[in-house]
Amino acid sequence: MPNCPLKEAARDAPNHLAIFSRNKSQTFAELDAYADQLTTELRLSPGDCLPIAEPSSIRLIALFFAVWRLGASILPLNPRLPPRPYPLKAPERSALLFTSGSTAAPKIAILSLSNLIASASGAISTLDLRPGDQWLLSLPLYHVGGIGILFRSILARATIVLDDSPDITHLSYIPTHLYRATPVYKKLRCLLLGGAPVGRYPEKLPIYVTYGLTEMGSLVVARHRPPSPYLGHPLPGREVRIDEAGEIWVRGACLFQGYLGAPPPADWFATGDLGRYCPKEGLAITGRKDWQFISGGENIQPEEIERELLALPNITEAVVVPIDDAEFGKRPIAVVCGNIELSALQNALKDKLPKYKIPIALHIIDEMPKNGLKIDRIGIERLTAKRGEFTK
Repeated sequence: MPNCPLKEAARDAPNHLAIFSRNKSQTFAELDAYADQLTTELRLSPGDCLPIAEPSSIRLIALFFAVWRLGASILPLNPRLPPRPYPLKAPERSALLFTSGSTAAPKIAILSLSNLIASASGAISTLDLRPGDQWLLSLPLYHVGGIGILFRSILARATIVLDDSPDITHLSYIPTHLYRATPVYKKLRCLLLGGAPVGRYPEKLPIYVTYGLTEMGSLVVARHRPPSPYLGHPLPGREVRIDEAGEIWVRGACLFQGYLGAPPPADWFATGDLGRYCPKEGLAITGRKDWQFISGGENIQPEEIERELLALPNITEAVVVPIDDAEFGKRPIAVVCGNIELSALQNALKDKLPKYKIPIALHIIDEMPKNGLKIDRIGIERLTAKRGEFTK
């Protein structure tokens, strides 16, 4: 059983600020004492699982560690969703997290305390996280990205910021956050960007483009301002390989314990993502295995088209989905947030993509439907089911 990282932080840096909030802040010693207090209030035994649907707060952070100290597990839930009963038994000292379910029903991934510690430990040096730094908790704690912030900060003796602070040094964003507002923090040294294809980003920001997944406890690779599609080599404690079909497989100390009700992964885990690996530049992500479709006998990977769309100046988000076509079987159409006409879009892409990959129709929407933090492609495909609804 691993030592409790919060208990160790309270011992080594008791007076360092663990959590900053405009209403209330706590040192590592105070947060540790709060977690101990909560253990006396919880009626949990080893193997029990606590479902909890609360917004991010000092209490919720302390609850994670209180639950683990009792040998139980925690299932953090989106507080915006309607309550549901979850009578679960789970491995001791683990977090149960719903996967994003981009193309299938979400599953519950089991991440042990050891997995979460290993994931965070292997990322701290790459992300230049130091004692006294401040990381804004911009992602929810029912998402692996939010839990990653929690563990990296505690292990590095950095401060978790619950609302805002002028001294923020680290941020975790999805591209949607960046399109809505450009962060202005004078001390910002690291802005993790992931969860969706990345188009343009302001040159002045310290962007780290990432690839990760719930099943690996968050980050697999992260690279500061990548000059190419390659995102660098795996972070410490991770391994990556590409099979003959181009699928990315991963393993490491941070690899999860399996899905609830299913056997654990044997050794390597097949991610469902496609990529290529360069000995010099590292990993490049080319798309999702289950998003590929065939048009007139040609394979189309939507992400290739989306990257070109996101490079256009008037488009902030883009998704390409197939629609049925009597002649070609499937044809690509574009769903975008932005301001552009179909003819202009097609003209901009004609020198960048072969003709069969250029969208034949366009739908402009104000905001992409989301499944958690990721774009809901199934929802978009349903939205686009009637071809007559689109600009042609």
